[in-house]
Amino acid sequence: MPLCLACYGDRVAVLLETATRLSFYRSGEGEPWRQVDLPGPAQRVGLAPLLETLRDEAGCVLVCGGLACCSREALGRAGVRVAPWVGGAADEVANAWWTGGVERFRLPGCGRKWRRCCRPNRKKEAVAMLADIIAITSEGPELTDMVDPRFGRAAGFVIVELASGKTSYVDNGGSQTMAQGAGIQAAENVARAGARAVLSGFVGPKAFRALAAAGIAVVQNVENMTVGAAVEKYRKGELAVADAPNAEAGGNKG
Repeated sequence: MPLCLACYGDRVAVLLETATRLSFYRSGEGEPWRQVDLPGPAQRVGLAPLLETLRDEAGCVLVCGGLACCSREALGRAGVRVAPWVGGAADEVANAWWTGGVERFRLPGCGRKWRRCCRPNRKKEAVAMLADIIAITSEGPELTDMVDPRFGRAAGFVIVELASGKTSYVDNGGSQTMAQGAGIQAAENVARAGARAVLSGFVGPKAFRALAAAGIAVVQNVENMTVGAAVEKYRKGELAVADAPNAEAGGNKG
């Protein structure tokens, strides 16, 4: 059975609607035998080019990150089998698929059952159940460094395991130099680090959708404080989970 990975660069796109390339694999082969560049991400040009390409591969399984329920329904009507909530380097994911180890590439916080995402959003109240691992946008690697108010172009992320207090740092310098897609790349960096919640100042709409699709809660308007202070406010339930982005598309804040 052929395998298709919806990719952004050489990685599975965190959100199907942001994929710019389809990579096709055959059983036992660690590299794609066919790659098709899409004319644009589905969130801009629609699903038609993606569906047209998939029609050429009967019985193909589409592996992707998160996706909107309307996209999944359209794929279902077209007879495409979808395996969502997967992230990572495309070749590694394909190899794991054939050897039965794809579970380790499942995006953190994503359950196995499909949940409708187009229902009206309910306002989320202050955080009641804390995430076990959180990521804070930071100007440096220490708890004493200041929170970086940007998400996509933040200098990096301090990752905190709340139970143990253990911290680590994820450099985000690669996203800072990107002309486009910085927020999506940053969301993938956070997902790979295992974070279940992000604390930042401003998050743009594309990054917000990518984080939500990966099951990562977003806490916004966190700025003018140290990373350590932000962590303590989160522990005490003083920070609320956002239900919408607070930065405009293409803005320099998110």
